[in-house]
Amino acid sequence: MTHKIAIILFILALPIVGHTQENYTIPKKHRVIQEKSPQSNSVPLGSKFPDITFTTLQGNTQTLSLLSQQGPVVFVFLSTECPVAQRYAMRLKRMHTEFSNKHVTFVGVYSNENDSVDDVKAYLARAEYPFLIVKDTDGSLARHIGATMTPQAHLIDTSGVLRYRGSIDDNRYETRIKHRYLKDALVALLNAKPVPVKETAAFGCTIHLPDLPTEKQTTYSEHIAPILQKNCLTCHHQNGIASIVLTNYDNAKAHAAKIAEYTQARLMPPWKPVRGYGEFKNERRLTDTEIEMITNWVKTGTPEGTKIKDSPTAQSSGAWALGKPDWVIDSHEEYRNFYSSIVITDNFGKDIYVRGIDFQLGKNKMVRGVTAAFGAKMFTMRTDSLDGPDVISIGISPRISESNSYAHGVCTPGFAPVLLPEGVGYLLPKEKHIVLNVEYHDTDHREHNGLRVGFYFSKTPKTAQLRRTTLTNRAVGKTKSLNQSIAISSYQFKSDVYVFAVYPSINTYKQDMRIVAKTPTGEHIKMLWIKASHFKWQDIYYYRDPIFLPAGSRLELNGMEDSENQNNLDILDQNNKKAVNLTCHFLYVLASEYNAD
Repeated sequence: MTHKIAIILFILALPIVGHTQENYTIPKKHRVIQEKSPQSNSVPLGSKFPDITFTTLQGNTQTLSLLSQQGPVVFVFLSTECPVAQRYAMRLKRMHTEFSNKHVTFVGVYSNENDSVDDVKAYLARAEYPFLIVKDTDGSLARHIGATMTPQAHLIDTSGVLRYRGSIDDNRYETRIKHRYLKDALVALLNAKPVPVKETAAFGCTIHLPDLPTEKQTTYSEHIAPILQKNCLTCHHQNGIASIVLTNYDNAKAHAAKIAEYTQARLMPPWKPVRGYGEFKNERRLTDTEIEMITNWVKTGTPEGTKIKDSPTAQSSGAWALGKPDWVIDSHEEYRNFYSSIVITDNFGKDIYVRGIDFQLGKNKMVRGVTAAFGAKMFTMRTDSLDGPDVISIGISPRISESNSYAHGVCTPGFAPVLLPEGVGYLLPKEKHIVLNVEYHDTDHREHNGLRVGFYFSKTPKTAQLRRTTLTNRAVGKTKSLNQSIAISSYQFKSDVYVFAVYPSINTYKQDMRIVAKTPTGEHIKMLWIKASHFKWQDIYYYRDPIFLPAGSRLELNGMEDSENQNNLDILDQNNKKAVNLTCHFLYVLASEYNAD
């Protein structure tokens, strides 16, 4: 008996070699290896996969896009050696039986380097899994989806979006289960309801992937095309807003040096928040492995590999990313010069709460920016002086004079519009008009913009209003460098609140912006950190899950306790010899008005 226990412990320890052990722990509850926290930063929850192609153990080629047309797809990562994964054989077969008639596809994936094809076939002869099985020989499927453990489930909805990641349930012993996370997520998804628990720390055995491809093995078809499909084609397609197209090998090869330069500098895909300071929806962030593969591909002469078809674009021009809107504004304005304002006088005779805004542009490459604003006094965001890509923004202007108007729904190229939870919304006051400020590239002839704006409304009678608090860092007095001193801004909440989003000023290209929330109990919650860079890019960043702050909590702009931050408090523009005004808007609802469940 003692000998058997020793063998099991040895097997459990094998896969952890090569992993950072500080990312895992052995809690008393499971007595096996468990992630310290869900590690989805490499592939964040809410990520959309344009497509994934894989070959089953029987030699059949499958694609995520075709499978998801039938219904949700569950990738379950398994192992022939992991005792915990083996315990889930009967549970997985029962779940497959329960959900197969509801058009749910289960895919079992074996990515461990130690699991040979023969080992997997031999194990399957005993386990008799009725669903698709994949031997992920090079570990590409695990890397693409972000798998780290066995067993571990990844639930992808019919639009290709990752909706749940983590353990199948909460206990390896079936008689002790209290929460069936994967099953609950599937039931919610099939009934068009929010997934109750979106992410959990998986437990069992770590996945030991094969070594990464060497420089000479990195090719466009195997490695670069999937990266571009996943991260770049929202903008870089024939009708996209980006100036270059990256849908095929010839395009990518022509711009290879620029792709490597921008990805190494983390300017593309555009995403400024530093990891570890807030977890946000729709993060645009390449992993270190993906950047390394791009660099190796360029260094070795951009080999093509096996010829493949052109990459599919993110979505057709007639599709709405958030689904069919509740109300659509169509504008076929004729334009020629820099900008114009379009006033929408329609109103609903009552207050309306807006959960989200989406847009479609018939002339993507001619439009520099769009801002939808509620109220009377508007401004046009001038982008002619900005470095980097042109900015497309849709939302309520943060500078309008109405006291209850907020920054809302800023959409930059590559960033999917965000839909607030049902029961939360921005206030569109009764009988207030909407102004669309549209900016164009200069042109010497008249064109029609083909602009459509879709609005999504809250259906809840007592909707919680998304409010705004503003932190502004102003320079006053004197400092050592430029004879000026800095006043650090802070704001204290008098009530319990849920913070949904943060909207920093574009001046972060001149100076770091770090914000921490300090609770009455002494807890420090890292809310946002944007490093200064010459890349001028502005977004509203929506938290993956609203952050609860109890009454008395204080937001502090640049209010960090570390010494490095003290050096960053000198927020002065060294070139212009004048202070840089950093402003950050936090969007929140009162906890008494919002049911977080």
